[in-house]
Amino acid sequence: MWRRLWKEFRPEDESEEGREMREIFLRTALRFTAAFAVLFGGVFFAFWWSGSAIRFGAARAADKALPTWRISGVVRDGVTRQPVPWAAVEDDPGGHPPFFRADADYMGEYELLTFAEPHRVRVSSPGYRPEVVDIGRAWFLWMPEGVEKVNVDIFPLNATPK
Repeated sequence: MWRRLWKEFRPEDESEEGREMREIFLRTALRFTAAFAVLFGGVFFAFWWSGSAIRFGAARAADKALPTWRISGVVRDGVTRQPVPWAAVEDDPGGHPPFFRADADYMGEYELLTFAEPHRVRVSSPGYRPEVVDIGRAWFLWMPEGVEKVNVDIFPLNATPK
């Protein structure tokens, strides 16, 4: 069979039918190769993704998970819109431990490294009402690492929020 195919497709064959058959064979071979590569890549991605989910869940259950979700932003006064220096930004104590914490700088800018799973972050400062914001994403929507920008307005104890 292979000899017959080789005779039909050999380069010395100058007939129109032979050239057309070579083009069809080449196009079909390239399509099958591309389809196989896409299928192989999809299966590889699915195994990698499910393995990441299992590793994350196991590490979280064993309290050995590493924080990979970076939240940054500015803490501002809700009335004056001025930055609130040295505000505390921390995982909400009502959530699952471990809890991570960061302090804003003198310009109200902060950066907190925490888990990517959905949870709440509490922002507080003396003389202000604490504000709780939702962060993170459901594990099946996120990749193992990520960044999120969250600007938070906190209101003085004697002011009413808008």
